[in-house]
Amino acid sequence: MPVDPHLLSGYLLACLVLVLTPGPDMAFVLAQTISGGARRGWAATLGVFTGAAVHILAAAAGVAALVAANPTLFTALRVIGALYLLWLGVHAIRAALRGQGGLGDGGAPSASMFAAWRQGFLTNLLNPKVGLFFLAFVPLFVDPARSAPWVQMLVLGPLLPLMSVPFFAVLIAGAARITARLRTSSAGRWLDGAAGTLFLGLGFRMLLGAPR
Repeated sequence: MPVDPHLLSGYLLACLVLVLTPGPDMAFVLAQTISGGARRGWAATLGVFTGAAVHILAAAAGVAALVAANPTLFTALRVIGALYLLWLGVHAIRAALRGQGGLGDGGAPSASMFAAWRQGFLTNLLNPKVGLFFLAFVPLFVDPARSAPWVQMLVLGPLLPLMSVPFFAVLIAGAARITARLRTSSAGRWLDGAAGTLFLGLGFRMLLGAPR
């Protein structure tokens, strides 16, 4: 076994605590589900996980350490990611005011799903704090005497996204059910506005967040 069983159990417990703690990824998936239903919520979740996979690979390869050592690059990535979220928020709110769906790319379901995946991927990828999290957190449970540290990081890193799948499933199912009922009433046109507000909140949180 490439990782220490005792360290693995501690890591899984820590991951469980992190999964149960609401965060930006959960809010992003919630916003996508509110705007487009369960399918878009799952597409956004897959995009978030794809972005996390890139961060895990970067942390294992040491790329994230370069970002951590370069405050200018870190800030640039954070600002770009925040501006992207703000753009999504403004776009969704404007579309809600016009009575149109604001987060897809046209009316085709496949285009909408791809847009949700792409937005989830870019939102996660452009958040340098995610990469630094894997760089700082995962090595705490690595035993250098057991196997190559990068191998252990590649084993441990994906466990956090995998453990979050059931919780995202509950979140998406609940939000989709409530959204479906609201869209049959006069409140339906405000759902995109609510999603846009969530995006704006995430964007300002990232943009105005405390320096590392």
